[in-house]
Amino acid sequence: MTRRRRLRLARHRGTTANVCSVYPFSLSAGLGHRGVYIGTDLMTGGGGFCWDPFEAYDQHLTTNPNTWVLGEPGNGKSALVKALLYRMAGIWGLGPAGRFLTIVDPKGEYQSLAAALDLPIIRLAPGGRTRLNPLDPGPAIDANDLEPRILHQAAMVGALVATILGRPLGPLEDAVTFAAVDHLARRPTTPTLADLAAVLSDPPEAIGQRVNRPVSQLARDNETVIYALDKLLTRSLRGMFDGPSTIHVDWDGPGLVLDLSAVHHDPDALPLVMVAATAWLQALMTSGRGRQRVQVLDEAWCLLGTRHTASYLQACWKLGRTYGVANIAIAHRPSDLAAQADDGTSTAKIAAGLLADTATKVVLRQAPDQLAPAAELLGFTPAEQAVVGHLVRGRALWKVGAHTAVVHHHLAPGEMSLCDTDQSMRGNPSALPEAVHVLRP
Repeated sequence: MTRRRRLRLARHRGTTANVCSVYPFSLSAGLGHRGVYIGTDLMTGGGGFCWDPFEAYDQHLTTNPNTWVLGEPGNGKSALVKALLYRMAGIWGLGPAGRFLTIVDPKGEYQSLAAALDLPIIRLAPGGRTRLNPLDPGPAIDANDLEPRILHQAAMVGALVATILGRPLGPLEDAVTFAAVDHLARRPTTPTLADLAAVLSDPPEAIGQRVNRPVSQLARDNETVIYALDKLLTRSLRGMFDGPSTIHVDWDGPGLVLDLSAVHHDPDALPLVMVAATAWLQALMTSGRGRQRVQVLDEAWCLLGTRHTASYLQACWKLGRTYGVANIAIAHRPSDLAAQADDGTSTAKIAAGLLADTATKVVLRQAPDQLAPAAELLGFTPAEQAVVGHLVRGRALWKVGAHTAVVHHHLAPGEMSLCDTDQSMRGNPSALPEAVHVLRP
């Protein structure tokens, strides 16, 4: 009986960079240590996952600092964003030597985080005492910035009026509105929406000459625009945007929170307030103070109802890299973005383009009927689509440029009170949700 010969190989020692090729595609390399610790990267064998929009851009992982966070209610979307902001403040700080943080909060859910980070809360409500002027030029007034400011203001006014009218502005309406914005911008004083309505009601001769229209006829031609602005000035939304700003932004401070919960229940008013509020914020955020700025837009889907508001949000997205602003937009599901407009329209295409142009996408669990739309809008592979449908609470699929990771988010005990949005449902603020993983010392 012959003995079977055994294969004998010499021992080999190598680095993990080379030896990992023995088991290809089983583990990911990860993003490295730069950024905020988020949680466990399940595709790196349980290693830590760190991320920051500015750090990812600096490492050439992404081409812009913008982010979409998408997730069904109750799957940890709010906890993830709040913990991320809280940890950013802990690493880079807020204030003169740190970052400037602004949050548009339609539901009034960021009070605890604002208190922890010492962020002032600006509450806007119809008939209230706090006013924001969407035509504010920002704190750094420079004659060389006049033309970009006019374009920004005209786009914002067009978005507001088109949203109220429920249709795009006609050619004459658009031309006269732009001429009025341009006329007011060249005055030595800061214009308001009330000033704009007054100019449209009684246009000067220069505007008539610019649009080649008799002045006596211009007011009648633009009655619909005047009535649309009147909704913000004297009717249901008066008291929020009908005069000069009544607040002072401390640019040496940590930032601010815009609380819009007073109009969250009104689907017609919320997009208007979001456009006007973000216009005011953008004027401030693009003033070039030399600090990295983070802007959070919760319920961002409501800005995609019309072509003008969608185009306005798209313009804000494109300015992020120029002015050092990282935009973080939050919505429930990818289809929400496209559902605000009919299929095939320019508005739907802009919404899809916003997702495609955003370098970082964070997707928590989606319902079964949302998997196909999510895969189409976000470019998921079949494997990624299957993963999104089986994610548990607190777990998300991260697409950072060309890198993909499945990350389970962890909360520290001290973050629970800042991130928990279910206290009212449980009736016991001290009880922790069983599905949330909490880091222990």
